[in-house]
Amino acid sequence: MAANKILGLIFANSNEKNLPELTAYRTTGSIPFGGKYRMIDFPLSNMSNSGINNVGIVAKSNFMSLMDHLGSGSAWDLARRRSGLSILPPYGEHSFNTLVETLFNLHGYIEHGDEDYLLLSPSDCVYNMDYSKLLSFAEKRNSDITFVYVKRVVKKITDDFRCILDLDEDGKVKKILASPIDDSVCNLDIGVILIKKPVLMMLIRQATSESKYNFVRDVLQRAIDKHRVYAYEFNDYCEIIGSVKEYYDANMKLMDRDTRYRLFNYQRPIYTKVRDDAPSRYGLDSCVKDSLIAQGCVINGVVENSIISKGVYIGHDAVIKNCIVMQDSVIGDKAELINLVVDKDVNVSRGSKLQGTQNYPMYIAKHSIV
Repeated sequence: MAANKILGLIFANSNEKNLPELTAYRTTGSIPFGGKYRMIDFPLSNMSNSGINNVGIVAKSNFMSLMDHLGSGSAWDLARRRSGLSILPPYGEHSFNTLVETLFNLHGYIEHGDEDYLLLSPSDCVYNMDYSKLLSFAEKRNSDITFVYVKRVVKKITDDFRCILDLDEDGKVKKILASPIDDSVCNLDIGVILIKKPVLMMLIRQATSESKYNFVRDVLQRAIDKHRVYAYEFNDYCEIIGSVKEYYDANMKLMDRDTRYRLFNYQRPIYTKVRDDAPSRYGLDSCVKDSLIAQGCVINGVVENSIISKGVYIGHDAVIKNCIVMQDSVIGDKAELINLVVDKDVNVSRGSKLQGTQNYPMYIAKHSIV
């Protein structure tokens, strides 16, 4: 049902200013997650599973890793002769400065197809959602703009995608707030918005003509009085990654079996690029407890409550506890790592001892030699 009605648009660089460590060499969508996936796999898989077969990936900068990961889109069944997956890089100095400017400069791509709706999605949100239910909700209420929200305590909003929603009993949006009023539970827009294409482009052109480029204030808030605006509650697992601490916590939650089952629903699989590695090998003296281990690893030491990505080598008598170790890193013999986020291709020397805390995990940058 959704296939012929919705054009998907995923913003690969969303919220990167709040993730400077993780996005120094990559887009937000390229950040590894769960030892096997990338952040963009979640909205992209959601769209594929919902029958949306025309998806554009908006990539502003640092997108070489993203392009290598996405390839032709075949992993998500989007390698098609017509429609399919499109990479949308900037073509001018200021073309992607703000969300309003981005949508205005993409008007040719957006209006080219015959879809009725545009589905906007950031890439910093980890969730598994059937978008066809969102479409049914919007069509039933004849909604022009439909937010997706979760109930959550929010201290501060620091990105252009999200806002706080004041709703009536039927889900109709009465007010759109740029920040929370107090510390109580509120309706947080997760950044996913289903909007009729003509409505969006009219609002964007109006804002641009008046040199107003704030998406929440100059587009969404102005739409309340003129259009039918509703919000759809998503009450399943959802994590918004806005800092290294939130990234660390979201990964650590995967140790819980119920959390994994909620996120990795076998009826709606999360797809990713497959790397053909050999199975992981475990040395005679290795010990692995409560951890997620990807393929292609060699483990000779102790690993507890950690996520180990593809191709990682862990030396003899090394100890890894409460850590995230990304792809192809090498942990030397007798090294000790506790409460760390270790990026890709890091080399930790023999005997090194590195320790963060669970409230402030230490981050080791990509290609570092420690």
